[in-house]
Amino acid sequence: MKPIKKLSKAVLIGSALILVFTGCVSVDDIVSGNLMAKTEARMGQAVADAMGIGELEDAVLATLIYTQVFYAGGYGYGYEDFTEGEGVAWILTAKDNDGSETLEVERALLKRNTDGTAWWFLAYRAEGEDEFISEALLDSDYTIVKFRYHDPETDAIREWVPEQDESAEETADDEEMEEEPEVGYFEGDYGEYVTGTERVVVPAGTYQAEHVLIEDSYTAEDGAEASESYEVRYEWWLVKDVPGDLVKYSWQNVSDNSSLVGELLSHKRGYTTRLESY
Repeated sequence: MKPIKKLSKAVLIGSALILVFTGCVSVDDIVSGNLMAKTEARMGQAVADAMGIGELEDAVLATLIYTQVFYAGGYGYGYEDFTEGEGVAWILTAKDNDGSETLEVERALLKRNTDGTAWWFLAYRAEGEDEFISEALLDSDYTIVKFRYHDPETDAIREWVPEQDESAEETADDEEMEEEPEVGYFEGDYGEYVTGTERVVVPAGTYQAEHVLIEDSYTAEDGAEASESYEVRYEWWLVKDVPGDLVKYSWQNVSDNSSLVGELLSHKRGYTTRLESY
């Protein structure tokens, strides 16, 4: 399905989110008591850092927060529409045969720098847990340059900087940069999946949104012979006047009756750094 190629990243992110909700590891596990708290109890954060465990925790945590908050909804366009101090909050509801759970995520553009990087505020609020706040410096491709967060266990601000792959940098320098796509380029990737416009009501308000529906099936291989087929359904409701374009999304695995629905909770301005990142 060639037209879906540009959406493959979104689909992968969506699958990862559902796994985080229903699978073996979550941000809650790390923040509220498993990875970080156990490490703290065994040897103390200072010893963990000396042994390199602290950096590993930071890397895992940064990746999960970045994936779940910055790419909430899996629709990776429209970030350039954010103005400094502007942000959106989402409420996410995950359901499966065992029940449901909700969480809130929030992202806001804090500051654009002259070198093309930008500081973003990323927050995560799980049911019954304290708010987790972080700030990420992202480059022009929206990849992490630096990640800072408030450690709820030590009450300190921790900072993680990804290791640079020098060979990858050299290769990138030698290759010619591709031309930037024209406005409307990405629309062709999902255009055939647009069903039209419809009225959608979310906590942030009522919108007339473009509706995108993708239905697909795939087979997951399990070992040399066993395999399992899945039917999946992805929906996006897009509004160009909202930064990030998205006001609602739904991912459903029809085969196992699991789903993840996100709705825009608020759109506001006035955000600034809470971790003294700049």
